[in-house]
Amino acid sequence: MYLNTLDVKLTPRANVSPYNVEINQSALEILALVLEFRLASSCHITRFLSQKERSRYMYTKLRRMWQAKLLESFKVFSGGGFSLFYMLSKQGLKVLTECGQYEWQRLKNYPTAKTLLSWGLFKHEAQIVELASLESLNKSANLSFSFKGEDSSQTQDYISDKRVEALTPDYTVVYKTSQAEYKVYTEFERTRKSNESLLNKVQRYWDFLALQNSEQYTLRLVFQTQGMERSFWLNIFMNRPGLLKLNIVTTHLDLIAGAKQFLEPIYATESTVRLSKDGLLKAEITQRIKLFNFL
Repeated sequence: MYLNTLDVKLTPRANVSPYNVEINQSALEILALVLEFRLASSCHITRFLSQKERSRYMYTKLRRMWQAKLLESFKVFSGGGFSLFYMLSKQGLKVLTECGQYEWQRLKNYPTAKTLLSWGLFKHEAQIVELASLESLNKSANLSFSFKGEDSSQTQDYISDKRVEALTPDYTVVYKTSQAEYKVYTEFERTRKSNESLLNKVQRYWDFLALQNSEQYTLRLVFQTQGMERSFWLNIFMNRPGLLKLNIVTTHLDLIAGAKQFLEPIYATESTVRLSKDGLLKAEITQRIKLFNFL
């Protein structure tokens, strides 16, 4: 996705008639969703809330919320055209404050337009909401989902009586069936981190989840490329194999062409990776499996 931050600006409301939007459950769901993921396109919001790729009703609703100054919008060039993105306005944050469902500190820390339109942050947030919204399309009569964005996904712990961030996933999704529910912490690795920093991230998950029912928690790492995915497995096998006690699955973007891929065998685990040596030591993914057996 291309974004020239010098060219992207919030859509002006000059000569636009204001609209008196009713603050009902539908409006609050849209505001809460944009808060969770910081920004979202009209397509993303439609996927989450209607399980469709397109909805004339949703586009009209978003337009009216923008007219009512509950949302800000901006256009981003993507592929062969423009995508319309939304973020919360001051008025939208005020409405969420008045509904009393969120801590004031969290609403106060919502990023400014200038911050969100910076190249690095926008690309990260746009890719996260794209992945999560695609996954949400798999909802069915037998399978439901609940999603939390990065801020809501953060888990706090206490070390020496000091409050620290224990887990900081990019988003969290809970798979729910009639029998059980399974929490999937999702980390999107779009840039190369040092071997040590990536293992330290996984270590925090193990430290926090070790005393809990590990069968109900999955750490999913989505890599930009297959090469990055293989590098991760070589790193963890060679340098910190004890972390493999954690339920870890990995995949990469080339295997996620659409919503249904999330339910298909696109994941590697400890049992499907082997080390081989052909001059250099390598990690080979011999098989891919589904995220859960019941899918």
